[in-house]
Amino acid sequence: MLIFDDNSEAIILDNIYTPTPTEYFWVIDLTMLDFTLAPLLVLEEIVSPSVTLSIRGFDFNVPANWNILVFSEETQQIDIVSVGDIAGREFTALVGGPDVQAPEPGHITLVDYTPEYQHVAPSLNKHQMLCHPIGPVEWVNIAPADTYNKYLKELTTGDILT
Repeated sequence: MLIFDDNSEAIILDNIYTPTPTEYFWVIDLTMLDFTLAPLLVLEEIVSPSVTLSIRGFDFNVPANWNILVFSEETQQIDIVSVGDIAGREFTALVGGPDVQAPEPGHITLVDYTPEYQHVAPSLNKHQMLCHPIGPVEWVNIAPADTYNKYLKELTTGDILT
């Protein structure tokens, strides 16, 4: 899996035993509704079914039971969708970044399914979503927990990015 470090550079996490070159990584903290740096304390190894998503021409693997932050371009309403539910449907990811002032759309396509894949990811709290790189200065938000009802119900993109 990929993370953005405290210098907003993409770091590859592919082994829980290899030392990481950073102590912090970017997340969206849903209790503050803001992007922030979180300490990288523990890496988790997740062996599970996986899907390959394509957003803005960037393909990456995500555990099939994880969730992604999406929004409606018409209403700007925010939602969370299980990545396994994306197949055959149209969703727009909320694309942000350390220097992005307003949300940008990123149309999501499910490209592939793998029955067993080994992911290495930082351990996240229930109120955090990982800022996963999809480009040198762009990210989408993914997380193992569905936090919509507790933190995001009836919110719009302006509630997070203001």
